[in-house]
Amino acid sequence: MDFDVKDFGAKGDGKSDDTEAIQAAIDAAYEAGGGTVRLSAGEYRVSGGDEASDGALMIKSNVYMDGAGMGETVIKLVDGWDQKLTGIIRSKNGEKTHDYGIRDLTLDGNQDNTEGEVDGFYTGYIPREDGADYNVTAERVEIREVSRYGFDPHEQTINLTIRDSVAHNNGKDGFVGDFQIDSTFENNVSHDNGRHGFNIVTSSHDILLRDNVAYGNGANGLVVQRGSEDIAHPYNIQIEGGAYHDNGAEGVLIKMTSNASLQGAEIYGNDAAGVRVRGVDGMQLLDNDIHDNAQGGGKAEIVLEDYDDRDGVSGNYYETLNATVQGNRVAGAAQLLSSEGRDLLDGAAGNDLLDGGAGRDTLSGGGGADTFRFADRQDSFRNYEGDTSRVDDIVDFTPGADLIDLSGLGYSGLGDGYNGTLALLLNEDGTKTYLKDRQADAQGNHFEIALDGNLVDSLSATDIAFDATQLELLGTTDLQTDQVA
Repeated sequence: MDFDVKDFGAKGDGKSDDTEAIQAAIDAAYEAGGGTVRLSAGEYRVSGGDEASDGALMIKSNVYMDGAGMGETVIKLVDGWDQKLTGIIRSKNGEKTHDYGIRDLTLDGNQDNTEGEVDGFYTGYIPREDGADYNVTAERVEIREVSRYGFDPHEQTINLTIRDSVAHNNGKDGFVGDFQIDSTFENNVSHDNGRHGFNIVTSSHDILLRDNVAYGNGANGLVVQRGSEDIAHPYNIQIEGGAYHDNGAEGVLIKMTSNASLQGAEIYGNDAAGVRVRGVDGMQLLDNDIHDNAQGGGKAEIVLEDYDDRDGVSGNYYETLNATVQGNRVAGAAQLLSSEGRDLLDGAAGNDLLDGGAGRDTLSGGGGADTFRFADRQDSFRNYEGDTSRVDDIVDFTPGADLIDLSGLGYSGLGDGYNGTLALLLNEDGTKTYLKDRQADAQGNHFEIALDGNLVDSLSATDIAFDATQLELLGTTDLQTDQVA
């Protein structure tokens, strides 16, 4: 059933305050058991209630608001508004609102002529309390010129879909996902916002972000993070396709999260790293095109590192574990760093620095002159007395082009594997070469690296940096832009 706002007295003339008329149409649709509130082309001015949580327009269960198209139907905050407004359109605080949405319209916060803190579209129950909104959609919606967040689905919203929408020129983030569950952000564009393009935060899980674009934002194009409270981390975050470019910080930042994937995206021209992963357990970076980032200097194209929150709200230290970095096309220095866990790091094309950290890792530099760094003897070792071996495997080492960096371990050179030297040995079937220390440390571990193929006759001391002087001569230290904390 349709409910035309003009039948309830709305003018849409860009002058009249149409708040009461539009709300009357929404209420009528709700009381009828549900329906569609129609807003024909025009500019509908609205104002907020007494409390920030009143919003301007309160949408209700089984009600959908349909306009004539983005830029055609505009709902705009009145001039002179100077109070906090948590949502030009929002659901009721503390009410489990369901099966509602907005389509084919623009929300305009009128920043130039207002002073209050304003959000665009707000959903959710009550932060930090049980209860949720569910089955929420926003399709072909533009949100612009609000002083805070454009799309702000909040704690908690289940089965949210935002697609084919645009957020731009907002004061903070274009799209937020704050404690979202089983939700989808698809084919959206977020540009020229004051902070992040997309911000997935606060225990959100089972989220799909597909074919979104973020550019020209003040901070990150896309960030997935825990937030400022000691709560469960985001998990099961899947990012597919899209582009993240020319943002003021990272193209994509994923922090304090588990089971995340980034696949098939193009990431370029960002001021910091193209992709930065911090304290994530179970990260997959697959088949992305990452190039020409670190425009502000000081970062590499890809950075995997730990996150130290010991002085933060949790008091914990979060390691990046079980990473897979494979099939990416990287033009520039890909600095792949991780710590504990069994990782697969594949630098693809370009001159890459790969450091698997602890754990039994598979390292592939791909094309280019690559550096495989071992910063600690415990990063790759064999213990003959127990089943604790963690020997890393370099699958594509090219003597004369690639480099093994052991400059921090104190070895003097190649030799018989004793007295500070490393021995080169070939396995029985001639398919794997081992670079190893035959003298065990106090834990009974022998430092050891495996390299695919027979490299005994082709690998020489010039392919291994035993001290910092050799790195300086080769210019390899230029890749050392961001160490694991």
